[in-house]
Amino acid sequence: MKVLLDTHTVLWSMNEPSLLSDAARTLLLDNTTEVLISAVTPWELSIKHHNGKLPEAAPLLADFPLVITSLAAIFLPIGLSHTILSGRLQWTHRDPFDRMLAAQAMTEGATLVSRDKVFDTLPGLQRLW
Repeated sequence: MKVLLDTHTVLWSMNEPSLLSDAARTLLLDNTTEVLISAVTPWELSIKHHNGKLPEAAPLLADFPLVITSLAAIFLPIGLSHTILSGRLQWTHRDPFDRMLAAQAMTEGATLVSRDKVFDTLPGLQRLW
């Protein structure tokens, strides 16, 4: 199974795994799961950390390649197809990070691992929590 991790899923995987759902934890422990981490994640963490909302993100941002390695993940850059789909999504949700994560998951054929139920309102997107 191919999965794309939402930003909070990455944060919790590294800092507070007990906050993950059993399904998310099981997927991350399964070495057959192809785990993707979007370029959106360090971008969102960095902005929220800078604004004082996520002080706990500092160690992750200090060595984000280690986060990727620790989660046996593949870094997913933002590509042209992702940006175009993100803008074209027929979805009223306006958060640019969520829109990009949704577009990337859909383009890459990945299930989005997120507790955020707002993703359930987007047809064609698979979410797991």
